[in-house]
Amino acid sequence: MFRSPSGRGAPLIFVSAAVAIAAVLALTVVLVTRPADDGSRDTPPKQVAGNDTAPPPPRLTAEERLRMQRALNNVVTDGSSGAVAELVETNPGGSDVWNGVAGVAQRGRNVPVDPGAHFRIASLSKPFASAVLLQLVGEGKADLDDPVDQHLPGVLEHGGDTITLRMLLSHTSGLFSYNRDMPSVLSDRDRVWRPEELVAVANRHEPVFEPGTDVAYSNTNYVLVGMVIEALTGRPYSTEIENRILKPLDLTETSIPDDPVMPDPALHAYLAVPPSSGMAPQPLDITEFNPSRWFGTAQIVSTVSDINTFYAALFGGQVLDQPMLKEMQTVVAIDSQGVGYGLGPKHYTLTCGVKVWMHSGNIPGFRNWSVHSKERHFTMFQARYQKNPDPPAWEIIETAMCPADAPKEPEPSPSDFPSEPVTGPEHDRGRS
Repeated sequence: MFRSPSGRGAPLIFVSAAVAIAAVLALTVVLVTRPADDGSRDTPPKQVAGNDTAPPPPRLTAEERLRMQRALNNVVTDGSSGAVAELVETNPGGSDVWNGVAGVAQRGRNVPVDPGAHFRIASLSKPFASAVLLQLVGEGKADLDDPVDQHLPGVLEHGGDTITLRMLLSHTSGLFSYNRDMPSVLSDRDRVWRPEELVAVANRHEPVFEPGTDVAYSNTNYVLVGMVIEALTGRPYSTEIENRILKPLDLTETSIPDDPVMPDPALHAYLAVPPSSGMAPQPLDITEFNPSRWFGTAQIVSTVSDINTFYAALFGGQVLDQPMLKEMQTVVAIDSQGVGYGLGPKHYTLTCGVKVWMHSGNIPGFRNWSVHSKERHFTMFQARYQKNPDPPAWEIIETAMCPADAPKEPEPSPSDFPSEPVTGPEHDRGRS
C-alpha cells in the first residue's frame, strides 16, 4: 500500500462475511496502457522466483479485436455521437491491450475520436474517494462505523447520529439523492456549488428508508464522503486523491477540475434541446460546465487508459492494504437487479457467469463504464445523445469480458442489465 508523504432496490439481501470474502476477486496486474503499432504487444517474460520464466503473455486475437470494434461501432450506431474504449488482458507473464474508437469527437467538424480522449468520468469517480477514505480508516483517523455527526456535526438534518461511514460508502444510508432536485446545468453552466449547498438540497427531503435497512444509490452519500475526507485531513478532498492516488500511480491524464475547461483532446458531449418552443431537438454541446455540482461524487476527468490503470491497481492491492481492500470488496447489500454494493465498487455476475467488479457513470451527455475480472479490465466512454445508451454498452461489455464460446442465457437485453437511470427530465434537460 502506498501513502502520501504526510435506484432503490428491493428486496434487499445482506451478505455474510464468508460469502462476501468468497466473492472477492484476487487480481494479478501487469499494466500496459498503450497498444503496440501492430495491434499486439511483445512483453518479455518476467523472471519469477523459483521458476525460469513466467507464462507467456496473453494475446488478444485478430478475431477478438474485430468483435470488439464491431461492438463499439454499434454503440455509436445506437445513439452515441462518439465512443472510446480499452480492453486489457493480463496474466503473470504480461498483458495485451485493445484500444478502439468510433464516431466523432465533435459534431459538425467530423473530427475522429482520439484514443486518449478526455472525458467526464461521472460516478467512476466514487471509488477514488472511497479508496482515500478507506486509507484514512486504515491509518486510524476514523472508523467505518463512526456516525456522520462525529466528523460533520450538524451537517445532516436526518440520521446524522445513526448513518455511518460504511453506510455512505455502500449506499445503505437512505439519504435522498440531491441531484434529483437540482436545477438544470443549462440554467447556469458556470455556477459554483459548495458541498454544503448540495447536502442542503438532500436535507429538504425525508430519507427514502431507515439507515441500514435497504439499499438505494444516492449521490449525497459521496458528497459527504468528500466532506469527511476534508474534515479528517484539513485539505481539499481533491488534493488527497491527487497525493494518494494520481501521483503514486502516475495517472498524468487524470484531474479533478474546479472550472469548466476540459483538457485536450476531449470527447465532446451533447444534449438534445429544442432551439425554441415547438421546434425539433438539436444537439447542444454540453462538454464544458463547472463540475462543482458533483463534488466528491462525479467530478473527475480522465482517459480510458488511466481508468483501467487505476481500477486494476486498486483491485490488485496497490492502493489499499489487504484489510481495507477486503472491506471495500465485502458486499453489504444486493439490490433487486442483482448488483452487490461494496464500499465503492459494485459486484455483478454477467450472463456468461463471469463475476466482475464494476461501476458505471452518468451525467448530462456523458455515459461510461469500467468493468473488471481476474484477467480482464475494460473501460468505455460514450458521448450519448437521444437513445438509451445502455443496450449497446452491455453488448460490448459482454463481448469484452466473456469467453468467446461462453453460453449466454438469456441473451442480453436492456432489462437484463443493471444501471443508473439515464432517461427522464433530470437527464434530458441537463440535470445531474
